[in-house]
Amino acid sequence: AWDPAGSLQRMAQWKGHFDPTIFQAFLKSIGIYPTGTLVRLQSGRLAVVVDQNPDSLVKPRVKVFYSTKSGMPIPVQMLDLASPTAKDAIVGREPPEPWGFTHLDELWNPLAKP
Repeated sequence: AWDPAGSLQRMAQWKGHFDPTIFQAFLKSIGIYPTGTLVRLQSGRLAVVVDQNPDSLVKPRVKVFYSTKSGMPIPVQMLDLASPTAKDAIVGREPPEPWGFTHLDELWNPLAKP
């Protein structure tokens, strides 16, 4: 199964399958890092995208929950990467499978059941 960001990446490579104008509008509406995508931050923390920023597709709101430096969960923190006070940034998407996280849906979807 493809994660949301991986799906968009593959769709972008399918030249001729989508009208370019409509595909760009689609990307703007769901973001480069769609809601639910696991991302790695410059700080070495992992986060899940919870909301888009219409002014910057690369600076969504995320929930930070894990430190790759310590290899341990950390207290969940909401972080708006577009905020002028934000001191972190996404360095890339992270495949969730190697981490074995089972609670990602609960982090971004308020309707998900534990």
